Amino acid sequence: MLPRLALFLIALLAALPARADDVLQTDYRISLIGLPVGRAHFETRLSPTRYSVSGTLSSAGLAELVSSTRGTSSVSGRIRPDRLLAERYRLQYTSDKKSWRADVRFSGGRALSSEVAPPAPSPPPSDFIPVKPAQLANAVDPLGGLMLKPGSDPASVCRQTAPFYDGWSRLDLVLSPGDGAQDFTADGFTGKAIACNARIRPVSGYRTSSNGLKYLRDRTIQLWFAEVRDSGIYAPVYVRIPTQVGPLTLTATRFAKP
Repeated sequence: MLPRLALFLIALLAALPARADDVLQTDYRISLIGLPVGRAHFETRLSPTRYSVSGTLSSAGLAELVSSTRGTSSVSGRIRPDRLLAERYRLQYTSDKKSWRADVRFSGGRALSSEVAPPAPSPPPSDFIPVKPAQLANAVDPLGGLMLKPGSDPASVCRQTAPFYDGWSRLDLVLSPGDGAQDFTADGFTGKAIACNARIRPVSGYRTSSNGLKYLRDRTIQLWFAEVRDSGIYAPVYVRIPTQVGPLTLTATRFAKP
C-alpha cells in the first residue's frame, strides 16, 4: 500500500505552472526500492488570473499484486504576482478497500473549513494533537504548496518552509540546501535541477505515538526542483522518501510539456 504521506508528496509534484492559457500535462513514475509500484498523471490549466490542477494516481507493477490504490486530486484558485492562492482543494482515493476523502476551502492563504472522511476520532486518543484555528492562518494546499519563486538566486528554493494542510493534518516541510545543481532529463525538459533536503515537522492533527511519523521525523527527504519554461517558478521533478521497507522515489518522466 502507498501511505497517505506518499500520496501527499505526490500531490506536491502536480502543480506545474505554465504560460497564460497553457495546458500542461505531466507524468510521474513511482518506485519502491527500485521496483515500479505506481504512476501519476496531472493536468494544469492557467489563465491570467485563475488556475486549476487535476490529477490521477494508481498503483502499478508489483504493488498491484498486493493491493490496489486509485486516487484523484484537484485544486483551483487565484493567481497573484508572488504566489498562488488556493480556494478549494480536493482529494479522494482508495487503497486496500479503504477510502479517504478531503474537501478543504481556503481564502487569502487561510484554510477556512474542511470536510474529511474518515473524520478525526471523537473523542480523540489521549496522544492526539488537535489542529488549532491559529495554525491554519498561514497554510498551503498540497497541490500548490511547492511552486516556488526563488528570484535571482535559484538556490534559495532550499531555504523555505511549506506549511501544509490536507484536511487532516498540519505539518511543515522544512527545506535546506542539498547537493547543489543536478543534471535532470525528462520528456520536455533537459537541464539542471536544484537538490534540496527536507524534514517533516509535525504541527497538529496527528498522534504522537504514530510509528510512521516517528520514523520520518528523523529522516531526510530529498527533493529536486527544476525551472518551468523560463518562468522563474521552480517545481519538484524528483522526490526520495525513506520508508522502513526501502526508499520510495517519485520521478518526473514528462515535465512542462503539453
